[in-house]
Amino acid sequence: MSRNPRLQDRRIYPHWSRDTVRFCDQDAAGHVNNVAICAYLETGRLTFVRDAGLMHQAPPLRAISAGLDVSFLRESHWPGDVEIGCGVLSLGTSSIRIGSGVFKDGACIATAEMTIVRLNGATPHPLDAATRQALEALRLRDG
Repeated sequence: MSRNPRLQDRRIYPHWSRDTVRFCDQDAAGHVNNVAICAYLETGRLTFVRDAGLMHQAPPLRAISAGLDVSFLRESHWPGDVEIGCGVLSLGTSSIRIGSGVFKDGACIATAEMTIVRLNGATPHPLDAATRQALEALRLRDG
């Protein structure tokens, strides 16, 4: 589970996206449920991957999710929007570890650490120099 308090700091994120809190995102108790929060994280991750250029590569290269560690920090409610911050935590040979925070009404409601693996077909494919350089520019900042 991701309990990295640094991920709760808005100032560290170089990349942002938004999502809408839908009425159907609530559970029976009227809270935004954990599945909806994971969907917000997916919006952030996929927007980050797209904007970093990892979706614009010729097939069979692709970037897939290999792991998701989430911390649910605060209750949240409908209506409203969420802001999802993302940035690179670390780079492996063919993988990227992303840190993310979901913010609603000024509060961090969830954080996550996500692993993305670059594949060529079904085989891990090393990150090339240009991709590494682009991703280095998207590292999480100091708070």
